[in-house]
Amino acid sequence: FWISIFMVIISYLIRKNMEESPIFPKAKASGKTSTNPIKESFGNKFNFKFVLLALFGAVMGQGVIWYTGQFYAMSFLEKTMNIDKMQVDSLMFIALIMGTPLFLLFGWLSDKVGRKWIMMAGMLIAILSYRPIYEKMYQTTNVKHKQELAEKAVTLAEVKANKDKGMDSVYTITKEYSDGTKFKEVKKVTLENGVAKMVDGKPKSESKVTLNINSSDKWSLIWLVFIQVLFVTMVYGPIAAFLVELFPTKIRYTSMSLPYHIGNGVFGGLLPAVATYLATNAKKGNDPQWYLEGLWYPIGVAAVCLIIGIFYINAKDKEIDD
Repeated sequence: FWISIFMVIISYLIRKNMEESPIFPKAKASGKTSTNPIKESFGNKFNFKFVLLALFGAVMGQGVIWYTGQFYAMSFLEKTMNIDKMQVDSLMFIALIMGTPLFLLFGWLSDKVGRKWIMMAGMLIAILSYRPIYEKMYQTTNVKHKQELAEKAVTLAEVKANKDKGMDSVYTITKEYSDGTKFKEVKKVTLENGVAKMVDGKPKSESKVTLNINSSDKWSLIWLVFIQVLFVTMVYGPIAAFLVELFPTKIRYTSMSLPYHIGNGVFGGLLPAVATYLATNAKKGNDPQWYLEGLWYPIGVAAVCLIIGIFYINAKDKEIDD
């Protein structure tokens, strides 16, 4: 966080010393810049069509794939798979560092072979791969498949005061498995006059499970997250140049800002909430694969974007020649 302050300063200095693209000063000198770019971008039906194409044919798919590969993956590891937060941060960091050069690779490759089909390929592969990837992730640390070391299982029970000035009976259960995985569950049962408080016929309780995974499982998960980062780089690497080339100079900044920010901020930003809702409902319905149901949101959005992008975005032509 503190380092980011220096990065902002560096970014400002870079931008301050950058020259505009040759096209913009030329357009400005000849008086061809727009006096009302908002009206020209969104009030002109012809231009607005390209704004919508950019959003629904490219950026919303890029947005959900970006959020899935980085933010949803992190949440899934920590909240659904119950892996220790420090381990999650560590493996996400390694996967992202490994994947970062691929942004440059796919940006460069899109200069050679075109933007559209690299982005469409990234979306298609992600759509087909997400559920198998997340199934593999979930099963990698599933303790049902691991051999428990009975002599390493310990249960500690104690009574502690809780935040509501009542008492909790706290059970700490620790286990170890033959592959080096360590399991810890802290279960709190609320007490009333020394007896478990009942809610809907069941003792009121809360439970938190934490797994410390072994090195082999950690690297398996790093590679599975890295694959998702690969999808991110395929759709994100070419997107800036794609948007720049889609709109004419005089309304370019205004026209590309709306699809970019809605695609990422709305479609991508809603992913955690929608995915959690879908997974929670599936879990309540006793779906054995409830942990995969949240993926239907990014898969559905990316599929719609893929279809629109393939059939309605021309890979060769811009909207208006500069």
